[in-house]
Amino acid sequence: MSVKPVDLNKLRSTHENLYETVVAISKKAREIQEEERAELEERLLPYKEMIRNPASESESEKVFPEQIAISVAFECREKPTQQALAQYLDHQYDYVLEKSPETKVAQNEDEDESDRD
Repeated sequence: MSVKPVDLNKLRSTHENLYETVVAISKKAREIQEEERAELEERLLPYKEMIRNPASESESEKVFPEQIAISVAFECREKPTQQALAQYLDHQYDYVLEKSPETKVAQNEDEDESDRD
């Protein structure tokens, strides 16, 4: 697998904070990975059932070609981080980070001080 460089200026184009952009892309990659994992487990479930409850002794040690094909197909897919980055650069999603409670309190205090003047 080759390393693909990412133009950081493209990542900064919509949001000023590069760190927040990278965090948002990584969260999206985690979501994609969880969806793919759930899909893989759902597709492999019939084979897991056959292995757990074999109809015959020979079936308990059998390797199913369909099971291998499904696993290989999932391994050949583009990695979740690459998918998330591509979706972000194609403007398929955007993010808005909520401010932490400390930041909100500090802003409210600054507003209160400015109101007193």
